Amino acid sequence: MSNKKPKLFTHGCYIGTTGFNNHTRDFFRELSKNYEIKVRNFTVGKHWKGLEDEPFNKEEYLTPSDKILLEQQTYFNNEHELNDFPIYQKYSNNFDHDLNIVLAEVNHHYFYQNYEGPKIGYTVWETTRYPDYFLNKLKEYDQLWVPSEWQKQCNIEQGIPEDKIKIIPEAVDAKTFYPNPEANLPEYDDGRFKFIHFGRWDYRKSTKEIIESFLEEFGVDEPVDLILSIDNNFAKDKLETTENRLKNYNLEDPRLKIKHFPSREDYIQYLQKGHVFLSCARAEGWNLPLIEAMACGTPSIYSNCSAQLQFAKGKGLPVKVTGKKPAIMGEYSTFSQSDMTGEFYTPDYEDLKRVMRDAYKNYNKHKKQALKESKEIRDKFTWKKAAELASVEIDELYNNLPKNIIEISFDEGPKVEIRGCRKNKYFIEFIDSSTNQVIHSDTISNNMWTKCSKKYYVPWIIKINEKIVHKFDLTDKDVKLSFESNSVGDTLAWAPQMLEFQKKHNCKVTVSTFHNEWFKNLEAYKNINFIQPNIPFEAYAHYRIGWFKTDGKWDSGFRNPNQPNTIPLIQAATDILGLPYKEINKGVDFTPGKRPIKGKYICIGPRATAGLKEWPYSNWRVLANKLHKKGYKIVNLSYEGFTGTNIINKQKLNWEKTFNYLYHSDLFIGLGSGLSWVNWALNKRTVMINNFIPFGYEFTNKLIKIENNSVCNNCWVNKDYIFDPGDWNWCPKNKGTKDQHICQKSITVDQVYNKVLSLLNE
Repeated sequence: MSNKKPKLFTHGCYIGTTGFNNHTRDFFRELSKNYEIKVRNFTVGKHWKGLEDEPFNKEEYLTPSDKILLEQQTYFNNEHELNDFPIYQKYSNNFDHDLNIVLAEVNHHYFYQNYEGPKIGYTVWETTRYPDYFLNKLKEYDQLWVPSEWQKQCNIEQGIPEDKIKIIPEAVDAKTFYPNPEANLPEYDDGRFKFIHFGRWDYRKSTKEIIESFLEEFGVDEPVDLILSIDNNFAKDKLETTENRLKNYNLEDPRLKIKHFPSREDYIQYLQKGHVFLSCARAEGWNLPLIEAMACGTPSIYSNCSAQLQFAKGKGLPVKVTGKKPAIMGEYSTFSQSDMTGEFYTPDYEDLKRVMRDAYKNYNKHKKQALKESKEIRDKFTWKKAAELASVEIDELYNNLPKNIIEISFDEGPKVEIRGCRKNKYFIEFIDSSTNQVIHSDTISNNMWTKCSKKYYVPWIIKINEKIVHKFDLTDKDVKLSFESNSVGDTLAWAPQMLEFQKKHNCKVTVSTFHNEWFKNLEAYKNINFIQPNIPFEAYAHYRIGWFKTDGKWDSGFRNPNQPNTIPLIQAATDILGLPYKEINKGVDFTPGKRPIKGKYICIGPRATAGLKEWPYSNWRVLANKLHKKGYKIVNLSYEGFTGTNIINKQKLNWEKTFNYLYHSDLFIGLGSGLSWVNWALNKRTVMINNFIPFGYEFTNKLIKIENNSVCNNCWVNKDYIFDPGDWNWCPKNKGTKDQHICQKSITVDQVYNKVLSLLNE
């Protein structure tokens, strides 16, 4: 990529009067002198009246250049989802950007959104660690900006690569904050010495400890006051006002001069005319009031720790710290500290008293030094220099972006994903190599993906921008097959096909079924890896085996190549796996036990999972009596149980016992249900009373099927009918009439009895 200036899309809290608002606004304004910039703003000002094209015109600090920069306003809709509204549209600034900068507080919504193109995260934090979930999100960014060497080292220790972290210090407005002997605040003309403390009432800022130290160090007879602007409307102590807090902590004293939200003009003059600026925080992400006070040439006290050392080290009046402790919210925390991780520092408040006394006693010396340091601060920490440092990193990042990564996967269909920062277009084609037909095509750009909707086996060729980039080949690859049905018949019908699939492709097959124990110890399945359903397994390709519907309609052509009810049950698996349809039986893991009943016996399975599959219960009982007279004991194996004269009811048997009863029986008479498939797997003869599915749609080996084609029959395989498993009375033609389920009811006892006798007499 040739060197060029990228166009920037910046995201932050541009509108408002907080320190973060000023940081965002001043930095982006300066950066706009070097780059074409558009701004997405999150916050609103005191004059906000709702979404409109020019919503911030009454904000005193808004300039004509701000109207050009502001391009979008973020808002929450009724579902609490973030949306963006175009603003200041007549100041057209809507261009295609090359790079994103997110400047916001830790864990802000903006950090968690998707951005087109490379992205830089710029944030300020007060403890030694980010919350873990936020740290993981930051690791997705191409570059991370922090204001101090201290924060950089904390980030490195937490696992962010050092080469990703760049120090872009905050700054001070030298045109606003400078030594001004003409500053005029009449209340200062009382001859008393003024310490000034600005910052919300906050545990992290040691507000209570600062006040306590002041009152303990200076006697009531000394002409010393402490100016306090420490209102906090969001504190969780529910004390509401600064006066209430001072009373609650027994800190009321006439030397404490409370200022409620002074105007910006008064704030500036307090800093310029106050004798000593007083702070002693447990940690600071930058400490804007401190650098502003130092820029005004006011001797300043601060704790000798954290990010403020980026500008204050070697200057001012530092207070010792004695170590670190886990960061806590404290008894007067704010809403912004709902999640504290990492550590705070522990200021030495006895040393704070010493430093305050020294500042008072040797004020002239410290004032002279502070005026000298003021010039150094104002020269070095400017927004212009911050923007110059940022520009170097922006250009370096943009002109040395790594190549995009193309990821191709076959988890339920082929997918192509492009990850990376380079803005390119990619024309993707998914081609069936057996026909050379383009099944799906799409054009995407970086950080997008496209996927073909066909989830069954296709020998894919994938082209990108008309060049072949991948030929689908399962040889020696891991392939996962997931059986989506826990039905007995489905599992037994489909299981042998995994062996055919493995043999055809010479691949490594991992299978999840709901009945793994039936197969995993069989010699035939020795090369299959069985896992439980829903267990993650990384594979080159993944196929789900089942009958699939979407919104109650057959999902034909996407998951199933053919409508499942119109083909044999086994073919549902062979279709999905790209195999020729063939009935295969590899058996189940079963060792025959002792014969459970002496003498001749026949097993029956009268119960099924739907009304249309069942044969009238009265018929079963008559049939049982007739066969009993022929010397056969009749054993019910339906799990739900079935009773009647001359019927041995073996309900709720485990599978091992069920297998054993079937294995030793003279015959099994069942329905189109799981027990019939179990009997097939055991290679036993099955008499199936089934008039709703044609012969061949179940298994065929050793199957004797009882039908009556003179009545309505075989509705199951009609392409226009969709079976509803939740409707016991489902009958597509005759539901609710006397002919409901006539297909099964029309089969007579004698019809079954005579067929059974002929088989038993063979």
